[in-house]
Amino acid sequence: MVTSGVESGYRLGVDVGGTFTDICVITPNGDSIYAKVPSTPHDQSVGVRNGIAKARELLQDREGFKRFGCIHHGTTIATNAVLEGKGARAGLVVTDGHREILSLRRSQIPGGLGAWIYYQAPEPIIPLERTVTCPERISVSGEVVQRLDNEAFRQNLGDLKTQNVQAISISLLNSYANDVHEKRAREIIQEEFGPDVEVVCSSDVLPLPGEYERTETTTTNAVVKPIMKKYLNNLQKLLAGDTDTLRILKSDGDLTNVAMAGETPVNILMSGPAGGVKGVSHVIAKNTPFKNLITLDMGGTSTDCALIRDSVPSVRRETVVGSLTVKAASVDVRTVGAGGGSIAFYNNLTKNLRVGPESAGASPGPAAYGNGGDSPTVTDANLVLGYLPSKLLGGDFHLHVEAATAAVDKIARQMGLSTLDAAEGIVNLVNETIYGALRLVSIEQGYDPREFALVAFGGAGPLAANAVGKLLGAWPVIVPPSPGVLCAYGDATTKLSHELSTSYIKILSETTSEELLSELKPLREGCEAVLRDSLQNVSEVQLKAVYEVDLRYQGQAIILTIQLNEKEIQCDTAQLAGLIREYFNDAHTQQFSFSLDSHEVELMRLRAKVTDDSPDVNVEGVERSSKKDPPESAIVDRKKITVGGESIEAVFWNRGAINRQGHVVHGPAVITEMDANTLILPGCYGEIDEMGNILIRPSEDAQARMSGPEHTSKSAESIVAEDPLISTLVSSSLQSIRREMDSLMLRCAMSPAIRDQQDEFNVVANPKGQMLVGQFGSFIPSFLEMWKGSIDEGDVFVTNDAYQIKGAVSHLNDVIVMLPIWFNGQIVGWSSQFGHITDVQGKVPGSLSINASTIFEDGLQIPCVKLYAKGIYNEPLVELLCRNSRLPEWFASDLTALVAACRIAGTRVQELCSRYGPDVYHAACNDLLNRNRTAIAHLIETKIGEEETTFTDFIDDDGHGVGPWAVKCTMQKNHSKLIFDWSGTSPQSGNSSINFYLSETMFKMFAGYYLLAVYDPYCVVNDGFHDLLEVKIPEGSLLKPIRPAALSCRTHLLGRIMDVMQALFGQRNPAYCAAAGFSDSPHLFYSGFKPTGEPFLLYQIGFGGVPARPAGDGVRMISSLSSPFPPSSQTNQPTNQILTNPLSSPQPDSHCLFPAIKSIPTETLELYYPLHILSSGTLPSSGGAGHFRGGNAQRTVYRFLCKGEISLHDDRWFTKPWGVNGGKPGGRSRKVIYRAGAAAEKGEKGEGKGDGGTAVGGIRGQGEVVPSKVDHVKVSPGDVLEWITWGGGGLGDPLTRPAGKVALEVHRGLVSRDGAEEDYGVVVREDYCVHVKRTEALRQRMREERRNAVVDSTSEEDKGNGGGGGGEGEGEGGGYDRGGTLQELVQRCKLETGLDAPTPAWEMEKEAYGPHAGVGWVREWYERMGREGYGAWRV
Repeated sequence: MVTSGVESGYRLGVDVGGTFTDICVITPNGDSIYAKVPSTPHDQSVGVRNGIAKARELLQDREGFKRFGCIHHGTTIATNAVLEGKGARAGLVVTDGHREILSLRRSQIPGGLGAWIYYQAPEPIIPLERTVTCPERISVSGEVVQRLDNEAFRQNLGDLKTQNVQAISISLLNSYANDVHEKRAREIIQEEFGPDVEVVCSSDVLPLPGEYERTETTTTNAVVKPIMKKYLNNLQKLLAGDTDTLRILKSDGDLTNVAMAGETPVNILMSGPAGGVKGVSHVIAKNTPFKNLITLDMGGTSTDCALIRDSVPSVRRETVVGSLTVKAASVDVRTVGAGGGSIAFYNNLTKNLRVGPESAGASPGPAAYGNGGDSPTVTDANLVLGYLPSKLLGGDFHLHVEAATAAVDKIARQMGLSTLDAAEGIVNLVNETIYGALRLVSIEQGYDPREFALVAFGGAGPLAANAVGKLLGAWPVIVPPSPGVLCAYGDATTKLSHELSTSYIKILSETTSEELLSELKPLREGCEAVLRDSLQNVSEVQLKAVYEVDLRYQGQAIILTIQLNEKEIQCDTAQLAGLIREYFNDAHTQQFSFSLDSHEVELMRLRAKVTDDSPDVNVEGVERSSKKDPPESAIVDRKKITVGGESIEAVFWNRGAINRQGHVVHGPAVITEMDANTLILPGCYGEIDEMGNILIRPSEDAQARMSGPEHTSKSAESIVAEDPLISTLVSSSLQSIRREMDSLMLRCAMSPAIRDQQDEFNVVANPKGQMLVGQFGSFIPSFLEMWKGSIDEGDVFVTNDAYQIKGAVSHLNDVIVMLPIWFNGQIVGWSSQFGHITDVQGKVPGSLSINASTIFEDGLQIPCVKLYAKGIYNEPLVELLCRNSRLPEWFASDLTALVAACRIAGTRVQELCSRYGPDVYHAACNDLLNRNRTAIAHLIETKIGEEETTFTDFIDDDGHGVGPWAVKCTMQKNHSKLIFDWSGTSPQSGNSSINFYLSETMFKMFAGYYLLAVYDPYCVVNDGFHDLLEVKIPEGSLLKPIRPAALSCRTHLLGRIMDVMQALFGQRNPAYCAAAGFSDSPHLFYSGFKPTGEPFLLYQIGFGGVPARPAGDGVRMISSLSSPFPPSSQTNQPTNQILTNPLSSPQPDSHCLFPAIKSIPTETLELYYPLHILSSGTLPSSGGAGHFRGGNAQRTVYRFLCKGEISLHDDRWFTKPWGVNGGKPGGRSRKVIYRAGAAAEKGEKGEGKGDGGTAVGGIRGQGEVVPSKVDHVKVSPGDVLEWITWGGGGLGDPLTRPAGKVALEVHRGLVSRDGAEEDYGVVVREDYCVHVKRTEALRQRMREERRNAVVDSTSEEDKGNGGGGGGEGEGEGGGYDRGGTLQELVQRCKLETGLDAPTPAWEMEKEAYGPHAGVGWVREWYERMGREGYGAWRV
């Protein structure tokens, strides 16, 4: 029988992995032949050639075989070039003013609340020193705003010409709308650099809005393009004798020709995982009754998960490789760091077992490989449990049981468990991790994984499949033949495709069918031309075209793709619009359970995809057996394995001998084959289907026993105590639940604060409301304390009333939803989710008015009320809330997202109760709470000294010229507890909204995260330790205002709490010693009406300098219970630090301490709001100098295009973010408006040394210095706002910072030349090298001047800190450089900032006025401060 397909003859697929290169040959009669050879990392083509040679040996006796009709290749060349940093040396060209697009990475610090302490920003794929700016500007509509300056651009290229680049990427703002400047820039580069340098334009690679994603995609393409082209050209020559047709697998699972693969290698980054998913689609989805599948591809280092719906793999427009996320079509594969080689770790402090993401790799590999590895891995655990035979790969690879046992025993002894129990714990934990990933890949697309079958492949996948299938409830679990080489099979059977797309941003109601057809037709024709050229040696070409439209509800973040066929795009305008809306609403409902039927739909992109439509390759099935029992000869071994703590005998079967349809194998059993081993658990059985797949299902009696075991509270406690791994598994599940909640929120919400900036946080709690997993502590106990009504099944509560729930939410924009989780008639927990709603009826657009003097002016107060009562939706309430918002549709959508997130968490917790039983679940949760308590207690006992510690910091002003406002805290250890007393903090503000109702629970969580992050960054923090911390906050203070004080602008106090806390801990333990930094989230609102009458409202959070930290610039990980500290001329503290390449990684400039928050892309801002972002980047030398540098401030320049008004709130314009232990303070914030037509000749300097700070968009002038917190500032078209945030303080002596690092940062534009000399004593030559002799002399002179400086005897803090002044507070300790005493800052304020110094509250008002006026300590405060003034603060 002749194989169907585009070519007759033999088809060969070859997939290159890290350890092995896999070959699959499909013969003309449909047989599959496999080969496996070692990979050759030094040159992949050698392994490919060896594999093909082995396949030839296997085929030599086949009649008619001479050459291969085609060879299809899945390659990791591009992926490895990215991961290993071995791509071409490349440069980048970006629009002037936006040089740091790649290095800022949208200003996000991933991870939890304390992640900034140890976060290391990855190096951008093209560093700043090879980034060149191009003077030009295109508007979002494609209009040329500023013509490209040819001569200036040529001059800017001069430095890059000295750096021997092989490729240059061009990514100019809004080039997706008009590529004229990119094309001109390419011409100039080709003239300057010649033909040997590859030039890649973003408008060719990804013509889509979103400058960071487009730039990263384009630069990735440029970096790998020369490498890929060279490899493919060589491979084509090498295989010329084997085939005339070589094709390359793309990330979307289809094929492309060699030329296209070389031009856009960014499209083949995920070709390996895509091959496996395509193989599943072909072998199983198209040849069995199972059309809906979840795939599990487990290899040595990771597991890839994907979804197949109706036989078609899900595709997303995004590919993740290492730290890079590029916008390229790929099979929707989600990867977790859980593979056979994943290493198990145990942290004794937190009693935390984790597996991965670190891997033993192929060398030395697991201990079982016998190559010298001694770390316990998943493979070792499987071998110890008996799940693996002693030899793999058909007997060629011997496993060492003794070495594996020794490795696992090391961690078993740490945990106090037997070796077998520890091994089961490792395997169960990695299965739990895979389970979470599989759930996420299905839940994100709106599907219940129980409606899918699970397909396992890869070398390690079949071993985990049965256990993961039980967790997932996805039956049957399917293991295809030769699962370890399925990727190669997918390569051999997939077909060619090509797609073209165009940006098309338009409202659906304004779009005609003629316009769509005119855009889509040339796209289809272009695709057809490419495919016909690729198939020119095929006699009859059959092609199929489909059309795709990317859409979203106007204003929403998530883009969904719908498909249209040839007939549908021929419909008239009304019919086509109706179809598009119907398909989009259906897709939205599928993913998010709701649609906004009346909301405007926005088209974003059009796409045509043409595919080879020849018949699929025929797959031969297997013969039917007359008996269910396989022959006895198929048994290769019988031996004991361990399952669930019990030793039982398992039968090991040879898969090659049980290859008849109908054969059934009962568990416990292991089915072995050359490339994989399949474990069938007790209570399950495996049946061979018509295609030779193993279908694993639970037996009927096992299904009846699948409900959770019944226990009493006492017996459950005993079980958890005996098996602490139960708690670890529950913890893993709880973390997975959080990720699902986050995913729903970010995909479903409409407010930019949530969807773009990720200002949303969630909690899963126990019945008492104690947080089990979350971020800011639990919101539930405060609610339970005040709620007097009933709590019924089906209830959902909503509130934003900070006073009613004691600061659990801290201002009215943060709306919180709380859901009681019921199981078998009892409340077993709570889920809660809050998100920042953009507008809640406050007196200014955005509802964050600095002029609000009472909570009533802040906005709409929602007391604790039922949003759902016994499942009944309170529609009138929602109508009321939305009616009182300036953005009612956003409000409604966000509220829906909050509820959806809580419900998914509720469902998951119910599943945990079903799995373990509610009593065991509660016992495990209590154990997790106790683990945190024990860890914190140990840290308090051993890492925090007995001395009383005090620190005072300040909010500069209240927006009305009054300030500064003190934030003071004293920390004292009392036996095993830490007491935080905020006495000394200023009284509440009666005329402003800067007050912050500090939730004691929230502050305890801040402290807990900070304590644990240094010693176990992977620890899941919960509320278990709260009794060890006592928080005292005076009523009537800024941190516990009396109602109705306004709260809306509490963000600055929230940030200052973080600064004070790290100062308190840092004085007691150098491991916690960090400077002050950008801990606030200042914000800009721009609102008004467009000329069409359409309203607009922009809410944007600013970013700034992360403080210098003990992790400095380059610590990868602080080992458990070590004490890192930077060198300093002011301290004799120990330097017991574990450093990996100190100072090697970039400091996070222009970031934010709060986790996950992202900046909004410039092109998104310009697309939806009437403005141009003229500049967005860091301000050089605005980070405090130190051995570890503080992060730089952000400098953003806006040109407004419409009449409107702005509100702008920030801080640190008067006081500076302090440096510590010789580190200098960070630069201040600054805001200036330049009115259109009113530019002066001379610009003013910002805080960054050597940067004029005002030459923006052709405007240079003094402008109007804007106070730190203002509302209702009118702006007109052409007005320009320059907003500079503040930098982070430095840590340690700047003169000890490596001179080469300083010179590199000068080259990168992060430190100015003046700053290098004045702050670091480093002289940088014109070629950016260090002038060694001048630097040595300068540093020596600066040290002598420091020693000889006259120290003011009245300022203890001046001792040895470089002359900054700053004073020493009561118990505060020395070493803090605030840039001067408060008196000195007042004296210099006008000169340095252009603004008058704030007036102290006791001078503005002789006594308090407001609800706090009768509080005794408040009256005493005004009297004392009136007498003593600034001196009373002793700083």
